[in-house]
Amino acid sequence: MRASELQIADLMFIRGNRLLDLPVKMITQSKYTHVAGYCGTGLVIEAQGLRATGLEALSTYKGVVDVYRHPYLTETQKQDIMAFVHEEVGGRYDYLLLGWEAVRHIFGVFLPHLKSKRRICSTLWADAYKSAAGVDLCPQHTYPTPNDLAKSAYLKKVGTY
Repeated sequence: MRASELQIADLMFIRGNRLLDLPVKMITQSKYTHVAGYCGTGLVIEAQGLRATGLEALSTYKGVVDVYRHPYLTETQKQDIMAFVHEEVGGRYDYLLLGWEAVRHIFGVFLPHLKSKRRICSTLWADAYKSAAGVDLCPQHTYPTPNDLAKSAYLKKVGTY
């Protein structure tokens, strides 16, 4: 898939291959270790550990991305989703929630976790779709992982990048 075929609010599911991606793959039993969203002009917005939520060049993930799209979003919904995530730029990463997700996957235990302004990559986009467009991508998961999002009945894989 060419970058010119991407649309804003497309979700980019990354098949990570770095050392830090291995535990995520093992714990979640998924090929997806990260999710970012396309915001146009060759950029994605992502929440990623060790730095603030922000913009990244799409080319950073060339060759390791599966692109998913909600086929029925209106242009207004897409713009609202993008406005939501742009407001999150500079936000902090939720390391506690990352640990919570590990416990959920390793032990099958759902620990209480208070909703906060901090995000992990998948909750950034799940919250954006739900809050800004009224689409709950994962109604069965309060705090979805990238793999949970990829399994959403609302999203369709449209290509690889």
